[in-house]
Amino acid sequence: MRKIVRWLAVAVVLTVTGFGAAAPASAADAVVDVRAFVAAGFHGTTDDDYRAWAEVLASVTDGPATRQSATEALAGTIVELRAYVDGGYLDPWFADERLRVARVLDAATGPAVRAGAQAALASSDRQDLSDFLTNGLPLAQYADDRLMASTMLTGGVNNSGPALDAAAQAALAGTPAELREFLLVGQFVARAADAAAAAPVPAAPVVPAAPVAPAAQPAAAAPRPAAAAPTRVLAVTGPSAQTATGALAAVAMVLVGAGLVVAARRRSAA
Repeated sequence: MRKIVRWLAVAVVLTVTGFGAAAPASAADAVVDVRAFVAAGFHGTTDDDYRAWAEVLASVTDGPATRQSATEALAGTIVELRAYVDGGYLDPWFADERLRVARVLDAATGPAVRAGAQAALASSDRQDLSDFLTNGLPLAQYADDRLMASTMLTGGVNNSGPALDAAAQAALAGTPAELREFLLVGQFVARAADAAAAAPVPAAPVVPAAPVAPAAQPAAAAPRPAAAAPTRVLAVTGPSAQTATGALAAVAMVLVGAGLVVAARRRSAA
C-alpha cells in the first residue's frame, strides 16, 4: 500500500511540474524531463513526498552519480533521505550534467556547439551546465546545422548536384527539426538522386543480325563455240598462177580427145 501511495505521489509531482500525463508530446527525453523536475525544486512536506522525489532521481538512466546517490538515500533513514532531497542531490546532479556536456563536446561537429560546450565546462557557475544543455545547445546546434546545409548548395564544397541543392534550400527554409532531418537522412537521398542522374546511360546491347542467304546467281551461259574463221579465197598471182592455168588447159584437151575417141567407136559399131 505504501508503494502505491509513493508512486501516486510521483505522478502528482510530475503533473504539477508539467511533465506528467498532461505534458506535451515534445517532452520525450527523460533527461530533459528530470532536468525540468529538478529546476522546479521540491515542494513536499511528508515523508512520502520526500521518498517520491528521491525515486524520480533514482530513475535517471543517463546520470550514474545521481542514480547511485538517490538509491543510497532511499536505503537510508528518513533523516538521511530528507537531507538528500533538501540539497544533497545537487553535487551528484551537476557531476552528471558536466558529464553530459563533455559528451556533447566530444561529439560536436560544428563550431557553435563546440564553443558553447567549452564555455559551459569552463564556467565557475555549475548552473551554466544545465543552461547550456537546456537552451544553448539547441541554438548552437541549429547554427551549425545551417552552416553545414549551406555548404551543400550549388557551388558549395559539399554539393553533389541540383537535387541536393534543391533539398538544402528547402531545409534551410524550414524548421530546425526539418533541417536536422535533412542532414541526417534527406541529404543522402538527394545525393543518390544526383549520382543516378550523372551516371552514363548504358548503350543498348547490339543484337547480331540474322545471316542473310546469298542471292541465287544466274546459271552461267554455256560457252559459245568459237566461230570458224572465214575461209579466205586468195587470188592466185605470179608464176604459180600461170602453172595452174596450163595444167587446167591440158586436162581439158585430154577430156576432149577422149570424147572424140568414144564418139568414133560408137559410129564404127553402128
